[in-house]
Amino acid sequence: MTANVLAAIHKQILADADVSAPKEENKWNDLTYIRLAEEHERKLDILEPAGVKDLKLTLNEFEHFCNKCLKIKTKKGDLSPFLLNEAQREFARIVLKGLIAGKPVRVIILKARQMGFSTVTEAIIYYLSSLQEAKNAFIVAQDSSASENLYDMFRLYYENIPDHIKPMRKRNNARRLTFENPSIKEDERKKNPGLKSKITVASAENKVLARSETIHYLHASEYAFWPASKKKKHSTSLFAALSKEPGTIGIIESTANGMEDFKQMWDSAEKGENEYTPLFFPWFAMPTYRMPVPDEFDLTTEEEELRERYGVDNEQLQWRRYTIRNDFNGDVRQFRQEYPSVPEEAFLLSGEGVFDNEEIQRKMDRFTTKPAHYDIDVPKKHISEKKNGKLLLFRLPEEGKRYVIGADTSKGTSKKGDYQAAYVLEWRTGEMCAVLHGHWDTDQYGKRLDVLGRYYNTALLAVEENNTGHSVLNTLENTCKYPLMYVYNKRDYGWNTNKATRPVMMSDFKEAIRDNLYPIYDLELYKECLTLIDNNGKEEADNGCHDDRIMAYAIALQVRQEAARYFEWYDKRYGTDKKDRDRPSRERPRRERR
Repeated sequence: MTANVLAAIHKQILADADVSAPKEENKWNDLTYIRLAEEHERKLDILEPAGVKDLKLTLNEFEHFCNKCLKIKTKKGDLSPFLLNEAQREFARIVLKGLIAGKPVRVIILKARQMGFSTVTEAIIYYLSSLQEAKNAFIVAQDSSASENLYDMFRLYYENIPDHIKPMRKRNNARRLTFENPSIKEDERKKNPGLKSKITVASAENKVLARSETIHYLHASEYAFWPASKKKKHSTSLFAALSKEPGTIGIIESTANGMEDFKQMWDSAEKGENEYTPLFFPWFAMPTYRMPVPDEFDLTTEEEELRERYGVDNEQLQWRRYTIRNDFNGDVRQFRQEYPSVPEEAFLLSGEGVFDNEEIQRKMDRFTTKPAHYDIDVPKKHISEKKNGKLLLFRLPEEGKRYVIGADTSKGTSKKGDYQAAYVLEWRTGEMCAVLHGHWDTDQYGKRLDVLGRYYNTALLAVEENNTGHSVLNTLENTCKYPLMYVYNKRDYGWNTNKATRPVMMSDFKEAIRDNLYPIYDLELYKECLTLIDNNGKEEADNGCHDDRIMAYAIALQVRQEAARYFEWYDKRYGTDKKDRDRPSRERPRRERR
């Protein structure tokens, strides 16, 4: 009995001593991007301090890790260390910066062909999954062949990684790297389970993807080319499975494939309507896209513009010539989709464009400053500056000046559908002063137009009455009592777009854009011009695109031509007596004889 008591006391003394004894600090706790798994820590206990320092440098510098630890197959068929090009380096920097910031990293990439973004994305995913515990990576390619290529890339990384940081791998038949102890003995697996991480590569042609899994690292490769019949279902399940915790990564990358879901996601990212950071990489960002210049090499007008606009050199232009001639049978339009210089070139129209898009792009290139964003406080009827606000002011209202507003209404309430848009123009010069653009319920849109119109010296307000316009006009007339609204048919408020008015308004709009008739300060209006097509004689937005800004601006141009008699009528009717200005009237001013 005494011996047992003494043994228990001795055991307690040892336990207390162990608790109070200084612990050796984990030498791997200060890694920047990863928390090194216990499996690796046990292997690396044999390293001398110099070896620890050298390996820390490798693990802390992702580019160094790629150079020293990863192997890739080159286009020449060689096996060589993975050396990042400038575009890959910039992409990796943005992703890793997001990890350090401690937030979910979401990136969407629009790129030229074969720039190596799949290679660097898979390198980032391998780096994070093969060195840490309990990470689940999921990669989806557009078809079975592409998914096999991506899996081979991961397998090549694994087979050539240095042994001291190569995790145990459990064999399976799927395109999956499962980092677990492969032993058949349960005791060994419990004692040393391995990472319990995995990398799965799948095809978008599959019937089901990631239905019951939590994903920490997701790569949607060539998203624009996923089967259209399965894209929505796969996207829903994958993005729902992607964890929203800090340190998780979601990467969507693709070349363009016309006006489809990827284009919509890209546009939303550019507008700040989702959490994805948009990254565009033009063809000339790829260092290998160049060829020796022949002796006789005279630049065309287009090539001169490219050199002046983007700083490309003759070797790059020679590569471009060769590629257009041999890969696209001389089709420059197709080259621009596969190897764009700017994002707008990538999305090939399904029909014939209304405008000369090269000329539109030149107009866009003249924009050098970003306008200030404002927002409309409806309850306070106040306009104030606000980051990411939906109102852009280019010219503030001036005393004594008159203004007109053309407003387009959406075809429904869906946040993914058409937008509402309104332009403010100075009456006499046609100069663009402001643009309001966004999604609102019809009553809220009407109230915003009321505040905007009064802010611009009680502007003449013309709201398209088609679609949901009746509801907007009802708010303006009965709730806001806006005093100066455009009237058609001598009795009804609003602008009616119909078979008679549409051809005229579109003709005047095209003339204004082509001939630079009036100062335009909204870059997004020109972007809509790039995707305006001729559909059997009717100008309209291409599939998946919008023309709400175009319609609003076209309405404003038409109303401006009739504004003189409205302002004369308004002043004669109300004069300077402000108490009567809240009484709207359906009476339309008489048309002047010409």
